[in-house]
Amino acid sequence: MVNCQEADDRNVCLPEAFKFIFFEHYPEFFSFSMMLLQQRREARQVTMEAFFLLWNRRRDFDSGKRIRAFLYLALRNKCLQRLKTGPEHRAGDGAVRMEVIPASLPTDVIRDVFAFAARTD
Repeated sequence: MVNCQEADDRNVCLPEAFKFIFFEHYPEFFSFSMMLLQQRREARQVTMEAFFLLWNRRRDFDSGKRIRAFLYLALRNKCLQRLKTGPEHRAGDGAVRMEVIPASLPTDVIRDVFAFAARTD
């Protein structure tokens, strides 16, 4: 087993930390997106995109408070953008766009977060 404090400089624990944050906070942020969008599929999509944006910018954060604030702001902005463009300008079936899924995130973590999101919402 890897000691995360000793492995910090090698980024060994970052995917597991991301998964923990996702599992812990996804329901809260999905509810926030649902409140704004009133559409389950779109709420799931923007919530997943916000978490993947967090992963891509993970080096910018050093505290849980900053992570929560970032996610709320990212979701607010994504939801407002969706509402502004209207349903006629939205493409796709509500699935998370492949280009927003970080290639640097291990496949097993991606699989786990998608499965958790499907069970949760």
